[in-house]
Amino acid sequence: MYRITGFLIAILLFSAADINAQRQNSYESLLRQIDQPSAFSDHVLLPQNDSTTVAAVLFRMEHDFLPFLKKRSNMDAPAEDLEYFAPVRIGLEVFEGEPRQSRRQSTPSGVSIFRDMWSDTVWVSTFEDTRSRFDHTQGVLSGSLSPGEYHYQLQLARGGSERELPSQIRPISVPNPSDLEKADFMLTHSLEMSDSEISATMLNYGQNVLYGQDYTVLIRLPNTDSDDLEERYELSVKRSQNGEAVSSAEPHFKTVIGSENLFLASESSISKQDENIYLQFQTGDSGFRYAYVNIPNTEFENAEYKIELKDLMQDQVVGEKTIQSRWIDMPVSLYNLDIAIDMLKFIVSDSELRNLNSGSKAEQERKFREFWAERDPTPETEYNELMAEYYQRIDYSYQNFSSLQVPGYESDRGRAYILYGPPNNIDRRLLPNQPTREIWVYPNRELIFEATSGLGDFKLISES
Repeated sequence: MYRITGFLIAILLFSAADINAQRQNSYESLLRQIDQPSAFSDHVLLPQNDSTTVAAVLFRMEHDFLPFLKKRSNMDAPAEDLEYFAPVRIGLEVFEGEPRQSRRQSTPSGVSIFRDMWSDTVWVSTFEDTRSRFDHTQGVLSGSLSPGEYHYQLQLARGGSERELPSQIRPISVPNPSDLEKADFMLTHSLEMSDSEISATMLNYGQNVLYGQDYTVLIRLPNTDSDDLEERYELSVKRSQNGEAVSSAEPHFKTVIGSENLFLASESSISKQDENIYLQFQTGDSGFRYAYVNIPNTEFENAEYKIELKDLMQDQVVGEKTIQSRWIDMPVSLYNLDIAIDMLKFIVSDSELRNLNSGSKAEQERKFREFWAERDPTPETEYNELMAEYYQRIDYSYQNFSSLQVPGYESDRGRAYILYGPPNNIDRRLLPNQPTREIWVYPNRELIFEATSGLGDFKLISES
């Protein structure tokens, strides 16, 4: 996964050594680490003939990454309800040769052989839309390359600024299309097939897949002396850590690729259409060899995995790709085991909380998972709706009920929201010469809160 920013996604419920052991073990410090805008880039290679390959660089920027501006009175928006806009421009430059092997290297080396540029203006209706992590803009820049070693750099300009921010320098190794030794993988949402064409929508989250959503992996197969590929390859998905498969772990998924999942592509292309990026293949009786496999990712935990392709005839792995699960709106507490357990204090006794906190990290994680597994309303699926809802309430409480003195989840209103959820109705009363009151009405209870200051502090004064 190539990042235009330095944002690091936590890819396991409590992975990456609990985010460096969470140096400052608090919800607030964790929030500061993870609450960063996101952008992704990656590249794919599509062989066209024995001497030419299309190298396509894909990029995706979520709305919270873009600096939006308020529409001016003299501007014409594409629609009347659009009030905010974000100009964005990305340039791509490809250079010959491998990049210099230096951590300090920030400028490309070699001769520039290709340049391309993409620009757009993103429009949204509300300020909340400008902060969205579910909405995005994306694009693709591509050019033809001969076999060889190359490197490229992206230049990003946002918000109408002429100042361009360079990405990291990334290598591209373009093999001879007729002499491919290792499989190449591409991540897609799904495939659409006809008699002579296959179309795939690119996932375009770098090396991430979306937690709780199935996906399809497209595989450019290595060249072999045999045309009989029926049940020759086995694809597996295994848990991994820091890019290495966990040796003791059984594959989460394994399948032998049959003829129904193989195809030959005489032509291939990549383009953006209707806000999506599509791969398109013209299929027939000749061309480059591909396979596709549907991955049941809805059955997998939120974690890091390695995809491996094994040549059963040669009994060796001929391709691998490390992927990371991305839960776009994962509750903050779930990025750290210590915090996730501590936040159970609203619904468990002190003795049960001490028990959950006892033992090694592995034991704590096991007990934590067992705690929520016993309360999972849909045990047949991996996603635990009740756990997600509980920690989402903590996030909501922090965002909406925090004051200078108290974080929202520790406030009376926050605790009530965590325990009972959103009320059916909130009646705020501004009484003369008296503190402001809020009355929260639920089907089976009524809570009355009274302001203790003018800074957002409320205390519970009545429950009936």
